[in-house]
Amino acid sequence: MKTGIVDINLAVNQDLLLEIFDTGSEGLWEMTPGNVVKFYNTRFYEKFDVTLNGSPLHEWLAIVHPDDVEQFKKTVNRQVTEKISHVTSQYRIRNRQNEYRWIEAIGVLKVNEQGELLSLVGSHKDITEKKLHDEKLYQLAYHDSLTGLGNRRQLVEQLKVMQNDEVSCTIITFGLTKFCQFVEVYGFQAANRLIQLCAETIAEVFTETNLIYRTYSDEFVVMLKDASDKISLCNIINKVITRFDQRFRNVHHMAIQRLNAGVYQLPSDPFVAEDEESVLYKSMLIMRYGQEHESRVAFYADEEQRAIERHLFLETGIEKSIQDDEFYLMFQPIVCATTGKMMSVECLLRWHSACHGEINPGEFIGIAEANQEIIPLGYHVLHLACAYIVQYRNEHQHDLKVSVNISVIQLMQTDFVQQFLSIVEQYQLSPGDLSLEVTESAVLETNMFAVEQLLTLNKLGFSISLDDFGSGYSSLNTFFSIPFTQLKLDRCIVNKMAEDSSVYSYVKFLVAMCREKQISVVAEGIEDHAQAELVREAGVDLMQGYHFYRPMVGEKLMDIARN
Repeated sequence: MKTGIVDINLAVNQDLLLEIFDTGSEGLWEMTPGNVVKFYNTRFYEKFDVTLNGSPLHEWLAIVHPDDVEQFKKTVNRQVTEKISHVTSQYRIRNRQNEYRWIEAIGVLKVNEQGELLSLVGSHKDITEKKLHDEKLYQLAYHDSLTGLGNRRQLVEQLKVMQNDEVSCTIITFGLTKFCQFVEVYGFQAANRLIQLCAETIAEVFTETNLIYRTYSDEFVVMLKDASDKISLCNIINKVITRFDQRFRNVHHMAIQRLNAGVYQLPSDPFVAEDEESVLYKSMLIMRYGQEHESRVAFYADEEQRAIERHLFLETGIEKSIQDDEFYLMFQPIVCATTGKMMSVECLLRWHSACHGEINPGEFIGIAEANQEIIPLGYHVLHLACAYIVQYRNEHQHDLKVSVNISVIQLMQTDFVQQFLSIVEQYQLSPGDLSLEVTESAVLETNMFAVEQLLTLNKLGFSISLDDFGSGYSSLNTFFSIPFTQLKLDRCIVNKMAEDSSVYSYVKFLVAMCREKQISVVAEGIEDHAQAELVREAGVDLMQGYHFYRPMVGEKLMDIARN
């Protein structure tokens, strides 16, 4: 009688347990060594075409997505063979509506004391919604929303994988010319259609790869696994360019937009592996190098390679070159127009690189301004100038006034005045020892913060000089809005004075107006006696140029002072 009660209770408890299973959102299963599966939670499994009690494993395999079958088999076999106690896997399975759902399966291995398999038990969870959500997040994180192509982040990660696998590849960067001007003229909607046109054209031609990315607003990258020969690459790239040109002309009936390509072939040698950003940057630079040299397709090789490597050095080498003391100053005296006596000197920055020799300021100043390296470089120049003033004073027992060029980018820094004064005080100099030369008057007129910085220094006694007046944008408004104490006429104005009487009259007028405002005028680029006489007659106060002194190193300036 007692045994019967126990059996009844077990049956009741089992039924109760199955009812509890049916209330859950996950399916539970058990598989015996004969590959027979029992499914618990009717609500979960009735969506699928399988026998709920005593289903052979091949029934479940029949509704697994074909692409996932092999991995499913490998996972089960590995768990059983290697006696792995707990395994989690994900795969797709077809429901009765012929829709595939993502399933997360957990399998727990049960063995006896001898290590023999008793059963596999576990759970199934529908994770389709999570997968869709993850896919949306992936699309947002790794894809360009306008074109559907991969974005720069995905490209960098893919490139990292290929380098780790030591796979050689070719990076092709496509770039649109004058894209910003196109946006300004035609607007953002037309620009978006242009981007889509470009993306579609590239994808249509490069059908054998899905490694196509939009990396910037007007740039695309195609990655080709394994190195292709130059002729084949040129042919396929030119096909893209020609097709794009035709389609663009069909829409806009003109050829203001051009597509250029830069090609960088990445070796598979792990000993020459490069940083991913460096690889992409080189490919972009070679594309832009081609744009500048009217080449629709440019390869990173020979002359182009040397030019790009030099450009890269200029972009990345300034900070180290400051530390290595590769920058130095040359000085060009400024003389009195009446007596010819040296009144002050302008310091001119020079760069002697251990790798590249002498580098012209015209090469590196623009780059330094573009990447903000002009800020530490400008402070370094100020240190060099102040140190030279101290050296000159100690040797000659009299003062030397030095003009230092200041970039507007420096003036836009909130702590510029504080840093400037700190350096000057470090060398125990006074405001009369230094003059600040600035060039970008157009920027200054629209940037009141930069002007306020100049006003502060001017009130403290520092001279402010407007350099290269007449070389580009020059406005008389400058005299009324910016606290200049000196104006330097560019050599182009000086050269035209002898040819055009109106220019001569303009200079005389300018000198008279400056005199009224107590602004001294310097004529730059004086190369002969005739020019010196002409500007002297026009009334300028000071002169500077090869006729008097060429730029010289500090030691030679010392010798001139001694003599």
